[in-house]
Amino acid sequence: MNKSGLLEEPTFDNLQKYLLSGERTEITDNIKRVANQINGNTDGLVIRNILLWINQNTRRLHDGRDHRKFKRSADEILDSRERTGCCDSSTLFTAIARAKGIPAMQILTFDKDWGKAIDRGEQIGTEGHFYVGCFLKDINGKGNWTLIDSDMPVKDIRDIDIRKLDTNNRNISKRRYAFAYTKDYSDIEINELRIDCISSMAKIQRLAYEMCDKEDFKEKESKEL
Repeated sequence: MNKSGLLEEPTFDNLQKYLLSGERTEITDNIKRVANQINGNTDGLVIRNILLWINQNTRRLHDGRDHRKFKRSADEILDSRERTGCCDSSTLFTAIARAKGIPAMQILTFDKDWGKAIDRGEQIGTEGHFYVGCFLKDINGKGNWTLIDSDMPVKDIRDIDIRKLDTNNRNISKRRYAFAYTKDYSDIEINELRIDCISSMAKIQRLAYEMCDKEDFKEKESKEL
């Protein structure tokens, strides 16, 4: 995995790390109560049911200026029953997954087209997405890291796409490139900045982009077209 501009490296072999609470992903009694409502005879089914529960019991808002963005814990998001964006979705999903005994990490990305706009000198804010990486075991006990878009709107578990996470490649998709794999996004810090509001997120994302090896995602992008 190319490490240029990577603000936090993943430790894929340390599953225990991704079962621990973080500042925003604390496993509270409320999170445990939700986790107890979610069942499944395989990790894959549990993960699908978590995402379905979140869609059925919380509301996804689409106000990019919501002052609560990048500020709340999973418990606070759950209490409000409102998600301000992919960060909230990822935070709530991660906490519930861990409460179910499934290792989970938050994966922060930026949009490649946003990076191209930066290169052209355009002044834009933040464009990216929060994903979740989960270590799922099958019925035989064999496990793999998988990638979940926890912000995905779904009405049925059959709508849910879960695919294997490429642990050697930061190109999450043709569109997005990862700049941090973290237990909790509040742990990210660069130049005394932490992700605690929209403006700090934009600054951190831009700093990560400026440090990354742009050829790493440009070459991959051309191969995928």
